[in-house]
Amino acid sequence: MSSKIENAIPYKGDDSVQTMAKQMAWPMLGMGVMSVIVAFIIALVAGNNIGAFFSPSGVASDLGRGQADVQLTGAFLFLGMGMILASITMTLVNIVRHLRDSGRDVQSALGAAPLQLKKPWTGQVTPMFMMMGVMVEVLAFILGIVAAVSIGGVAPGALVDASSASAADLADIGLARAWAAWLPGLRLVGLAMILTAIVMVLATIQKVIRFQGDRISELAA
Repeated sequence: MSSKIENAIPYKGDDSVQTMAKQMAWPMLGMGVMSVIVAFIIALVAGNNIGAFFSPSGVASDLGRGQADVQLTGAFLFLGMGMILASITMTLVNIVRHLRDSGRDVQSALGAAPLQLKKPWTGQVTPMFMMMGVMVEVLAFILGIVAAVSIGGVAPGALVDASSASAADLADIGLARAWAAWLPGLRLVGLAMILTAIVMVLATIQKVIRFQGDRISELAA
């Protein structure tokens, strides 16, 4: 049965992006939650080390470990948040899949050829925004590890008294401090991209629901 609904096409099933969403939504959530838990544990260790430095028995090495742990906390935390938001995006894509398949079942039950909505532009850009956001978070994670290694390798005394630092230690301190200034911005850019993907897939859900309603009305007429 032909349809007068705009952008109606024969039922096709899952494409590669939808298949990935079906398989990866829960694993991505699990990895994200684990990364956030690791970040929380490292944050506790960082707080303990920095607190120990300011105690009467504190030593400079406590400060070094604490600053390295602070870098690691941000790296793991934002990577985990990115993965969790990516999992939310994939779960919403799975809702689109279920809406499409439910529409197929209803149309078949009514004896009509199952049609689906041609993927709108919002659905086409969703995976691009999500993947770019995740890649930005992975890049920020790697750079955060580099910053942690750099500050962790500085001689303890150099962290307390910069005048006693060697040229290499000063370079490492400068790198870690400079990266700490802009890495949060990079991490937020990644999260913003994934949040944009979530908005796009929500708009796609709206379009699919409207299509299903129009299709049922067409068959009932």
